[in-house]
Amino acid sequence: MSFEVQYAVIHSFTKEANTTVLKGMVKKIKTIDVGLPAVVALVKGVNGLLGKTGNILSYGQFGDDKREGPFPSRFDAYQTANPTDASFLALSHVAVDELAKEAAEEPFATGGHILVAAYTNDGRPFFLVAMIKQRGGIQLDADYVPIEITEVDLSKVYQAARISVKRYLDVKVMAPEVVAEDKIPEDRTYLAFLGQGTHNQASGYFVTALGCTKGIGSSRATQNALDAVHTFFGRADLKPFRLEARNAVASYLEGKEKTGQNAILTELAFCATGPMKASQETVIEEFKAYLNSDLAKVPAAFAVHKGTLKKGTRIKAEMPSYSFTFERKSLGDSNNSAVFFNVKNKSITFNNLNDKTVKEIIAELALHK
Repeated sequence: MSFEVQYAVIHSFTKEANTTVLKGMVKKIKTIDVGLPAVVALVKGVNGLLGKTGNILSYGQFGDDKREGPFPSRFDAYQTANPTDASFLALSHVAVDELAKEAAEEPFATGGHILVAAYTNDGRPFFLVAMIKQRGGIQLDADYVPIEITEVDLSKVYQAARISVKRYLDVKVMAPEVVAEDKIPEDRTYLAFLGQGTHNQASGYFVTALGCTKGIGSSRATQNALDAVHTFFGRADLKPFRLEARNAVASYLEGKEKTGQNAILTELAFCATGPMKASQETVIEEFKAYLNSDLAKVPAAFAVHKGTLKKGTRIKAEMPSYSFTFERKSLGDSNNSAVFFNVKNKSITFNNLNDKTVKEIIAELALHK
């Protein structure tokens, strides 16, 4: 996998907790030499955190409510023109200015070093803004140039936002979406946020400063979760567990929807892998990473959308003279299934009907004689 850094710079600002006064700001006037191994190691390390097992991401896009500040429009101008060293540096100044301004309004914010980088990972372009702490495995010289990078983890990277540039440009040219009530909105996210904790508690000021809105709509998040189970457990070694995994996740989501609670990614992963028992421990971390990846985009926490869940867990048919709906988990291809589908005859048999339904059907048949 190729990894190439085009531009990088590190700025800083400091602020004491529980105050609104910035103690100092350092904005560099030249970019860092991206040929230095330590620079590549730092950018690569931070990027790696956004896909590392156990680190939960949230997804989003730039806001459009006229309160998003200057960063989104400046980023668009930077990408629309051919990026240069000078335009990258100017955009990085906008980022640190906005971060410092928003941090001043956040009582618990303390500031730090702000890494800004443009790079490609396996041919895909990204733009990164991250707040890093100089400690342990991250060492900078007096001019904020990385000199030793031995380990990059969440104790050293407090917040990060990564823009998928190609995805941003693709979304930019999409026509405005008008979503029917029974349809699931398109996924138009291109930002990934890394924060702290199981629920990805990305600092509000960090998200606000970059003009972002965090979150995937509940209908899209619910559908993504259902799709992720189907795809992940479609792997040859996991396929024997797919039906049980899907049913377990459906039951979990139904429970959350009924109580009005958010579904939690880590809980969802535990439910899906529960049927595996002995091998659960070896698969659950891999599944969590897949759920939260760019491929599946299941948020750290999300509200369950009732309509989407219902469509995803039930089969509905409407014919000219009749219609029916049943839960997918009831379907089988044997006579003792609750809903038996005869593949050869292309017919459905409903077993174990309740007494009320049986009586109503018998009474109706009597009228036909």
